[in-house]
Amino acid sequence: MNRDLWEVGFKTLPKWTCPHCQKGSLLTMHNFPRCEETEYSKDEQNKPDSEPDWTVERFVALMKCEVSTCGEIVVVGGDRQAWMLEDYEHRTQSWESILVCGFIRPAPHIIPVSGKLPHECAKQLKKAFELYWVDKAAAANRLRIFVERLMDHFKVPLKGKGKKTKIHTLDLSERIDEFDTMKPGHKDALDALRHVGNYGSHEGQADTQALLDCFELLEDALAELIDEKKAMLAAKAQKLIQNKGKNTW
Repeated sequence: MNRDLWEVGFKTLPKWTCPHCQKGSLLTMHNFPRCEETEYSKDEQNKPDSEPDWTVERFVALMKCEVSTCGEIVVVGGDRQAWMLEDYEHRTQSWESILVCGFIRPAPHIIPVSGKLPHECAKQLKKAFELYWVDKAAAANRLRIFVERLMDHFKVPLKGKGKKTKIHTLDLSERIDEFDTMKPGHKDALDALRHVGNYGSHEGQADTQALLDCFELLEDALAELIDEKKAMLAAKAQKLIQNKGKNTW
């Protein structure tokens, strides 16, 4: 995952991968982005003590997939803001015009969505991508729901003793514990998503870097749980060993 693509603001819109074909890059269409300053902002700029970061501007852009047979259209909108950037090496400061995305639809995939991923899991993950730009706490909550649907996919029980002595409805923490006995090695990653999701739900906020950490952890976990990359590589290694280095696939 290239974290630079998911920063808060950009000088120019990145060439995100198309969310439809997952092959081409999204290119900003001609005459975009378009920006407009509010009238009340223009009045503020007339004040003698006005600063560039007092300016209130909105922007909108259309982006199109470069693959001619796809041509997906993505709409992006948000604010254009003046940010003070510091060059610590040369000890200088300068104002830069930055595009701060408030929404992207359909949203680029922050991590790959495998074709093997169950529909309900993919649905929650894609919603998290969209909400990432709009409401990061809501995006974190969607990742928590994603973990619930993943547990369903692997048929992790909804009822059991868990940490108690009597049969009861298992909470997500207990289901993750159950899952760890079925497919060890992913408990910490899933617990991390659960905690960030809980914090987003209860506190109404989520840290951007913590959220990106969650996507990164999830990408690694899904590569093994859904795409079984390690198992496939192990099988290839064994085949090459058996055939004394000759590829007979």
